[in-house]
Order: sequence, then C-alpha cells, then structure tokens
Amino acid sequence: MRSIVRNGFTLVELLVVIAIIGVLVGLLLPAVQQAREAARRMSCSNNIRQVSMAALNYESSYKVLPPGWNTHGTFWSAMILPQIEQSSLFSTLVFAESGVGNWDNPASPNYRACQTQIPLFQCPSCPYLAPAAYNGIERRVPVSYRVNGGSRVSSDDASTRTIVNTQSFEERNLDGAMFGCSKIRLRDFVDGLSRTVLFGESRTDPNFGKDGQGMDWWAFGGPQVDPCLCDGSSPGTEFTEAAGSMFMQPNTAVLTPAANGYLMEVAFGSFHVGGTMFGKADGSVIFVSDNTDIKVIRATGSRNGSETFDFDQ
Repeated sequence: MRSIVRNGFTLVELLVVIAIIGVLVGLLLPAVQQAREAARRMSCSNNIRQVSMAALNYESSYKVLPPGWNTHGTFWSAMILPQIEQSSLFSTLVFAESGVGNWDNPASPNYRACQTQIPLFQCPSCPYLAPAAYNGIERRVPVSYRVNGGSRVSSDDASTRTIVNTQSFEERNLDGAMFGCSKIRLRDFVDGLSRTVLFGESRTDPNFGKDGQGMDWWAFGGPQVDPCLCDGSSPGTEFTEAAGSMFMQPNTAVLTPAANGYLMEVAFGSFHVGGTMFGKADGSVIFVSDNTDIKVIRATGSRNGSETFDFDQ
C-alpha cells in the first residue's frame, strides 16, 4: 500500500516563526513611531512658520508687532486671528473692561473664544491638549506656542524673582520680540531678524505644577492677566500664559527637575526628542537641540543686545 505523507509544522518550527515575527515587529515598531514623530515635528514646524508669518503680516499692516498682551489681558494670539483666516472669531471678541468683556464671564464671547480649538496653535506631539477647567473657564483649550518676551526674564512678577539682575514679565523695558503693551517694529531688531526669536514651542502640561506654578499656556486672553497696567507695575499676573523667556534652557522642567517652578514656567520646551522648535523674526523655523549653549539661547532672545551668537554656531 502507498503511504500517505502529511506535511505540516512541528512545534519547534512554529515557535521559531513566532519568534522571528516578534523580532520583526520589535524592529519595525520603533521605525514606525519615529516616522510618526517626524511627521508630527514637521507639522509643528509648519505651525510655527504660519504663526510667525501671521505676526509679520500684522507688523506689515500696523507697523508694529502685536503686543504679547495688552491692558485688557488680550494675548497676541487674538490679535493675529485675521492673519490666520479667523476673522469671524476675531469679530466676536469684546475689547472692553466690562462684564461682557471679561475672559471668565460665561456670558462673554471672549469666554467662548477661549474654548475654541485652533490646530495651528497646537503641536501634535503634545499629549495634553484636551480642554480643561482652568482659571474660571470651563473647557479652556491649551496651546503649544508662546512669544519670546526676552533674554533676561526669570519670573512673572518682581516679587517672585529668585535670581538677581534678572527681570519679570510685569516690566516694560524687556529686550524680547513681544511682551506687555509692547510696540516693537522690525527695525528694532538691530541684532538681525535671522538672529532673534519671535516664537517658541512650550512643553504644555496643565496637570503638572511646582512651587504653585502650572505649566499651562493658553490662547486669546487670560482673566489673571487682566488688568495689566503699562507703567511697569501691574495687579495682573500669569503673563507666562502668553510669553516665554530665553533666559532659561529650553526643557528646563525635564533637564533640571530640581529647578524652581517659576524658572520652569518661563522656559520654552517641547515633547519632541532632543530639542525645541523656534520661529525667527525672518519667518524661518529652527529645531534647537537641548545641548545648545545657554549663551546662544539668551543671545537669540534679545533683539538689541549686539550679541554675535546664533543657533547655527
């Protein structure tokens, strides 16, 4: 009789195949994750470029860059809404010191604007962009980008400065691109447009706090910033919701976890591996390594310090 041969896998062969598949998945998964992060980083770079160009177009129209925030607590992000094709939202805002103009008044269109998500203001690599109840605003939408307020700022208020010979955001003689009640023109960038930062990415995490300071950044306006006086003193605070400082190394919260919370709050940062995105005053965007010398960081935060350092060095 003819014997019947049955073909099939032995248990050992099956285990070998499973092991090979596991190795391949282990090799491919990091590559897929890296490709996704590369795409997110490119999207973030594009966001900063568009925000930078919007601010430059604002300067072209009004001959000054938008202020970081004004006396009403209105942020730069509200000012450039028409330049990013959001004129309809801009037209709803109330620029007045009144009940209906208050940012934390649920009956105010300003309150509703703070609940409006605009992807252009958010880095896709940030995992903490869901709306949250914050400072009296339900479902307030976090953002990822802040203006460069200067190279010497170490806190929101003079009363919380922990480093001598530094400044606070309540002052008006800052050397950055945009800050409280600022009216900076492009010709004021005597260090050069390509050597000065306009915008920086921030490591947004409203759930994290230290020394009473939250890592929270927001769009359009803030109830704690309002009112802001333009004489160098102010009953308002939390100006870091709109602006960051180049005084501190980006990603201070990660690189120096023992740092004071006020210093973490003013620092820029990101969820990208190894660095942070910045937009320059010439409209270009650069990825700055965490290892960049602090002298270079501070030099590019100043518009008129006559420094010779640049990111490319």
